[in-house]
Amino acid sequence: MMVATFLDRHGFKVFYPGLKDHPGKGTHDRLASGPGAVLSFVTGDKALSERIVGATRLWGISVSFGAVNSLISMPCAMSHASIDPAVRAARGLPEDLIRLCVGIEDPEDLIDDLENAIMEAGVTLPSPLPSITEPYTPIHGEPWSPPPLIVSNRRLSIDEPRKPTHSHWFISAPGKVILFGEHAVVHGVTAIGASVDLRCYALASHRDDGEISLHLPDLNNWEHSWDIESLPWDAVTPTRVGEDHGPLLDPRLMDAIATRALPDSVHLPQYARAKAAVTAFLYVYMILRQDGKPKPSFSFVTRSTLPIGAGLGSSASYSACVAAVNLIFAKRTSLTEPVRKRLNSEAAISYTVKHDGRRAIPNEVAEEVNKWAFIAEKVMHGNPSGVDNTVSVHGGAIAYKRAVNGSKGGMDGLHGFRSVKFLLTDSKVPRDTKRLVANVGIRLKEDPTRGADVLDAIQAISIEGFRCLSDPEIPRETLLSGLSKLIRQNHAFLKELGASHISLEEICELTDEFGLCTKLTGAGGGGCAVTLIPDDFYDDSLRILTDKLVEAGYQPYLTTVGGSGLGVNPVVGNPTPLEKEELKEAFIKEPRMNLAKWAEQQGGWLYV
Repeated sequence: MMVATFLDRHGFKVFYPGLKDHPGKGTHDRLASGPGAVLSFVTGDKALSERIVGATRLWGISVSFGAVNSLISMPCAMSHASIDPAVRAARGLPEDLIRLCVGIEDPEDLIDDLENAIMEAGVTLPSPLPSITEPYTPIHGEPWSPPPLIVSNRRLSIDEPRKPTHSHWFISAPGKVILFGEHAVVHGVTAIGASVDLRCYALASHRDDGEISLHLPDLNNWEHSWDIESLPWDAVTPTRVGEDHGPLLDPRLMDAIATRALPDSVHLPQYARAKAAVTAFLYVYMILRQDGKPKPSFSFVTRSTLPIGAGLGSSASYSACVAAVNLIFAKRTSLTEPVRKRLNSEAAISYTVKHDGRRAIPNEVAEEVNKWAFIAEKVMHGNPSGVDNTVSVHGGAIAYKRAVNGSKGGMDGLHGFRSVKFLLTDSKVPRDTKRLVANVGIRLKEDPTRGADVLDAIQAISIEGFRCLSDPEIPRETLLSGLSKLIRQNHAFLKELGASHISLEEICELTDEFGLCTKLTGAGGGGCAVTLIPDDFYDDSLRILTDKLVEAGYQPYLTTVGGSGLGVNPVVGNPTPLEKEELKEAFIKEPRMNLAKWAEQQGGWLYV
């Protein structure tokens, strides 16, 4: 009833027997105990109706009314599209009709979503008429039009100097674990990586003061704001819309950021890790500038449930968030429009109930974010392989090969990965990915013959791992036994390349006492180790093992792998400045162990 009243008071012609002016209200009241959950309304313009339906976020686009969630559709374009238009017109079915089924969500949230969709579609809503005023009723026989509405004759242009459709965006991206092929992947060997259920979370909020700000609570609470016009724009060669960045970073811009944009605080010892994150943020922000377009003003705050600098892709998950937010605020992509198009084409179901937002963002949109996440990774690590950011953006598990010396690169998805348990152990020993990658490269050059043999062996391990994980008919026991042996062999070769560390070797020895196979993951030299946990490994034994690892000074995480990739959640509504600050403070102060649950409770997430 609240939804119908909202639409009615704003001048739309609403068909709902709960409204007092509905022509069949008396008959309906005699036959039914209530007005029901289904209503419809017309806008006076088919294109406007299409834009409204496409702009909704909480309403699932569907022709089915069999679920408990709220649904929206255009019958003439969906359920009744096969009927000849002349027949539809003769039977009184307007082409601009929008049909709603109101579910169990909070009605105020649903109304807010409808209001935002209507405004995004190009309609200015006046204040609602007072309740004592009779609704507008056209003279019988007149074609209906919505006099209280001011309907724009065009869609709002993304080139207009205005804030984004949504002033708040939550973004998240998972970390990763490399099962096979780390280090060797830089030199063209296949690597197998999978996302883990530990994530980086970001909150980006529109500002009106001509500044951008970056806040990194997990990096000793580093924070800074820049006057946008004070940044070294004279050093920027913008990347045009549709163009790729290119293989090399812009040295002129990198130097300008280092000498003219970085605040003095990043040079303090306690902010050593923040320096790379700040540089990457500024580089992506500035390189995405469009000539003649307003420079976006927003705040950006990140939190993480991932251990920082432990080889689990914390920088890649941060890079994915940086790329997504900058693309959104620079209006270089729309992470929601492809979802709407997809839902229109798959109108038989609603993703909100069956998928919890999973697989809602198409791969082509994800890949655009991935390209820029790779650029941010380059800023932080010099010569990254690309596998970390690819897993972080696309999620799941992949076999990834980098294009090297003219060889063909690419990635293949892996499936059936969630049922394999892993123990990730953080050695708490910091490592420098850039330095470690460079040192392995030097070792390979010092002994190219042996180096080639080692790379060939790691390639064979990765291929065999891919085959095992892709084969649905391989017996479970054979799969786990084979993966364990491959893990042990891969670690031996990485140790030979100089990528291991005394702490990682101790973790291997501790898990070996329990008959488990362990290897370093990521750059090595500290960071994390990954241990495969067989199905028949007793819970008591796992508790004893984790206690031993903790006693030795390490931090174990029992995790699942292969989940969703990049997630976006445009916050619905138009919060006041006070509400903005309250949301930001809640995000910053939420305890790390509860952060994932808190973020999910914000609702409305869409994932790759």
